Amino acid sequence: MIYIREAHALDSPWPMATCDGTVMEEPKTAEERAAHCRHCMESLELAPMAAWIDDLGDSANRAYEAWPDRLYLIDRDGRVAFRSPPGPYGFEIGELRKAIEAELEREREERSAG
Repeated sequence: MIYIREAHALDSPWPMATCDGTVMEEPKTAEERAAHCRHCMESLELAPMAAWIDDLGDSANRAYEAWPDRLYLIDRDGRVAFRSPPGPYGFEIGELRKAIEAELEREREERSAG
């Protein structure tokens, strides 16, 4: 998971409390963004999933059109194997699961043939 900018920061166009009632401002430092990421991972119980934070220039967010959230699967060759519509209401987690299963099957077939 890559944690991008906070969608509902108090100083954003759509301020809103997080699922546990916490309110956040847009981070000014990488350390603040990392703290937001930790809060997200803990409050949504996403551990043990690995998480990285986007830089303050929002490079990953801009490259992948990720805001407010989006699901991607990157294959072993670094190609986009799956891209969901924007979330949270535009994607189905089951579609990502299917894409992961298809990618794993592709890899098994490649190993068998090689």
